[in-house]
Amino acid sequence: MKTFNSMKKDLFHLNGESRELFDAARELPGVSRLPLDEWGKTCGSMEAQIDEGLLRIAVVGAIKSGKSTFVNAFLGGDYLKRGAGVVTSIVTKIRRGPVLKAILDFKTWDDVNADMRQAMAFLPAFDRSSGDGQFDIRRERDRKELERALKALGSENIILQETLDANSVLLMSYLKGYDRAKDVISLDAGARSFEGPEFIRHKDFAGDDSLAVYLRDLELRIPSGEELYDNIEIADCQGSDSPNPRHLSMTQEHLLRTHLIIYLLSSRTGVRQADIKFLSMIRKMGLMENIFFVINCDFNEHETIEGLKVLVRRMEEEISVIKPDPTIFTISSLFNLLRRMEDVSRRDRAKLEQWQSEKEFTRFSDLESERFESVLREKLTLDRFTLLLKNPLERFAVMMASLNDWAGVNSDILARDSKEAGDVFKKMENARRQMKQLKPVIKDTMDGASRKTKNEIGREVDGFLDIRYGTVIKNIQGFVRRYEPDYERNENDLEGMGFSTALYMVFQDFKHDLDLFMAETVNPALIQFIRQEEKKIVRSLDRTSGSYDALIQDTLQRYKETVKTLGISSVEYMPGEMHAIDMEDLRKRAGLNVPPLISPLRYTARVRAEAVMRLGFYNFVKIIKKLFRRQIQNKNEVGILALKDGVKRIKQETERSIIFHLGDYKENLKFQYLFKFTDMASSDLSDKLFDRFRVFTTDISEMEGLIDRDQADKEKILAVLSSVEKGSRRALDHVTHLKAGME
Repeated sequence: MKTFNSMKKDLFHLNGESRELFDAARELPGVSRLPLDEWGKTCGSMEAQIDEGLLRIAVVGAIKSGKSTFVNAFLGGDYLKRGAGVVTSIVTKIRRGPVLKAILDFKTWDDVNADMRQAMAFLPAFDRSSGDGQFDIRRERDRKELERALKALGSENIILQETLDANSVLLMSYLKGYDRAKDVISLDAGARSFEGPEFIRHKDFAGDDSLAVYLRDLELRIPSGEELYDNIEIADCQGSDSPNPRHLSMTQEHLLRTHLIIYLLSSRTGVRQADIKFLSMIRKMGLMENIFFVINCDFNEHETIEGLKVLVRRMEEEISVIKPDPTIFTISSLFNLLRRMEDVSRRDRAKLEQWQSEKEFTRFSDLESERFESVLREKLTLDRFTLLLKNPLERFAVMMASLNDWAGVNSDILARDSKEAGDVFKKMENARRQMKQLKPVIKDTMDGASRKTKNEIGREVDGFLDIRYGTVIKNIQGFVRRYEPDYERNENDLEGMGFSTALYMVFQDFKHDLDLFMAETVNPALIQFIRQEEKKIVRSLDRTSGSYDALIQDTLQRYKETVKTLGISSVEYMPGEMHAIDMEDLRKRAGLNVPPLISPLRYTARVRAEAVMRLGFYNFVKIIKKLFRRQIQNKNEVGILALKDGVKRIKQETERSIIFHLGDYKENLKFQYLFKFTDMASSDLSDKLFDRFRVFTTDISEMEGLIDRDQADKEKILAVLSSVEKGSRRALDHVTHLKAGME
């Protein structure tokens, strides 16, 4: 089987030859340029499709499962920062490139300040009255005020549910990294590249939380002689069990654009609850079909090879509950990496030498690594041929067969005398008229199918995201309304920290739990719904186009028989069955992206101010009670009442925010994505159908004017037509050979 890159080169060569043939034919006097111009445009779009086709691999797994080490070993060098902190929220993407380069896309100052203002909601001891009331990290007084507020909060209060409070850590990271990041941030979004010797500087940003927060995207370009890596993007994703739910949402959004998932598990820990939860989420998203599992083996953790194999079998049984018959490999990523690295530290060299003496373990890992590379290469190659090359090959075949017939028909007519040519024109015009009648029928039918599909999809989106009765709103409202803080614990917080800090803690607990609920429950259901709608669109339009494809082939066969009775030669090629729509290619050509998943909800400090006012009111009531000597249940009664009022207002604002956001998201999903996707799919299928008989519906009456031309002119035209005819036959043979090489 040919490799993808050799096939791609062949297609580029074929594309160049085809354009030369079209250019030569367009120079002929008295011929219609319409089919030639359309084919030229098709060649241009297919060249971009072949060249830009990208297969995305996502490497995911829990924190410390060895994702970065695995990717480094896969690439053959220590390119990624290993052991990065859990706060880093960057998905690092790696592609092949001519030189070693890191491309860092930084947030703007507006992005940074908006991020920080949202994280400051409910932050106690923060003075918002200075300046214009809007925090700006570039102002020294604002930074100092924020530092003071965080210090007043206390380190013991940024630990929520046994994890660090993401908002507090985010704010501290921004402040800590400001001096080092300020020179590379601008008002407008911008990217900066580190090449050659400076490449290693990207690790400062990827592995240091205080710098990573300033990044929006990180992409590495790495030279590689391996053809496998060309047009492949590998992504090292954030840990699936990150304490920050926003990281999980980012990983989910990346998985939406992923063709293959490699899930890392550690032999030290086995299959953890976090793995089961994340894999269940992947299954719910409908992404379990293309997933490999790699058990990252630490030789030091296992006494014998048999003990390791027993562990692997047990892990396989556990994974099989979620993914039947999983494809699993057991590999020591660090061992593979250290062997491939040229510059190894003294400590790592000692570890490598020790492991190399463990012959059973190394032999087992080597065999598994070879098996992984073989299966991966086959998987990627077959998928890439299917996704990226089959459709272009079939369209080339149709165009070359049509061009051959176009050149043959014109040559045969031009070689006849006026009377014979006139008879041929009349008979061919009747056949051409019959075929031409198909085009408006197909267009009207496809347009009708598109409208019908959009109506059906629109109703389903409206129902799913309805802000009163939809599944999504009901789930979120149910969570919000059922949520109750631990007021007994909060009573202790009130006594030790004061009301503002207690309210802040309640709010952070609520927001963390809500964001986690959105990431674990709402977003997977939303992704599953969108993917189902895409498939419905494709199935609906495929059914309509499929019926006309059969009709076109039947009509083409009758046309060819008519042409044959007139003594005009024609290639014996009939278009094959149209391949299903390549959704990834369609999205890319249309510039379509699924709207960002439901984002973190926005809160204002108004709720905090209102809660403080309520506290004042309850304190006033407490004084009145004392005056009238009414019994007060406990000294924190007032604070708890105000806290409950604050929680009630937080819930109300959350529901209002959800309703607004869902309504907006619903319209964006329909009109900016699914409806455009439908139109693009309908147009794409129509173009493929028209390709099949475009040349046979072209008016050839202009050729009559060439019949009586000077013989020398006719011979020049016939020579060009003969060259086009031979060239198109060679190209068609080339296509046939390429298709055979894919089998």
